[in-house]
Amino acid sequence: MITLKKIIPASLLFSGLILITAQSQAQCVITSSGNVTMGAISSMTLAENGTQSNQFSAGLRCEGFSLALANMTYLKYRVDQMPVNYINSGTSESLTVDYLDTNNKAIGLGKEVDMSSFSLLNFFTGPNGALPFYAKINAGQNVSPGRYTADKSFKVKWYYSVPELAFAGIGSFFESPGFRRPGLFTDQNWGTGVDANLNLYIDVSPDCRISTNAVNFGTSPFADVFTPVQTSLGVRCSVFTPYHVGLNNGLYPQNGNQRAMKASNSNSFLRYEIYKNATTERWGSSVNERWSSLEATTNPGQHNTNQQGFSFTAKVLDTNSPSLPAGNYSDTITVNVEF
Repeated sequence: MITLKKIIPASLLFSGLILITAQSQAQCVITSSGNVTMGAISSMTLAENGTQSNQFSAGLRCEGFSLALANMTYLKYRVDQMPVNYINSGTSESLTVDYLDTNNKAIGLGKEVDMSSFSLLNFFTGPNGALPFYAKINAGQNVSPGRYTADKSFKVKWYYSVPELAFAGIGSFFESPGFRRPGLFTDQNWGTGVDANLNLYIDVSPDCRISTNAVNFGTSPFADVFTPVQTSLGVRCSVFTPYHVGLNNGLYPQNGNQRAMKASNSNSFLRYEIYKNATTERWGSSVNERWSSLEATTNPGQHNTNQQGFSFTAKVLDTNSPSLPAGNYSDTITVNVEF
């Protein structure tokens, strides 16, 4: 049988008590311009499942322990411009993208969202210590590999007051313009906030899906009289992505590249070959032996994510010795797809 497989600040001692994580330090920076990646996703995963986990910097980065015991960290955002279409400049294809905030809530244009918290949980877990937002792309968008760039910038206004060196609300804080913390005699004022402008892009990578079946030659009393088996494997890849399919020489090649199955109970080998379609043209891994998607048996040259079929003939060679010992012979072939 042939099996095809796819390829922490220091503690302080005071009056006999140890004070832990009562002090916090942070530095906050706003991204005012520049290109910001939303990461990469394979084209097939995008088409089949979409994504809502591709993380990107939301424009506010605070380093250090930004949330600490007995210190309220004030955070509020408002998105004033939000691109929906992402364009591949080479093909003019587009992706439609929605967005989720740090709490996985849908982001609404012009809506102010207060994320202030006493929690010890650190919000700033995104790229380079930034507060993360997420791209949400629905399944069913079949696009070719490449870079997709937002047709306009993502604009978000941040209001914040993050502890720099503070305990129980007393100390110094990193704050957006005009922010005032509430006190015994003062009301809270969010101030004017500060704008982050993000030029977003996402990279779509090439990918394929391979469908195979085991090849079973059945049973024969002699090694040289097995009947050839005709079957096929299926491949479907990214839109507009030609490729070549190669097969390696298996686990037990003999005399170089001669494929062979090995007996489970002895060191005996049963030689066989795999040919394209019903010909005697060997299907292998070298440049001349690989199979172009342009010449697939079914749907040749159709690079539209539909499956292309590659029919082949597996044959036990009649040059095997008829006196090979009885047993179960098997091998594993690796299918390799190259773009």
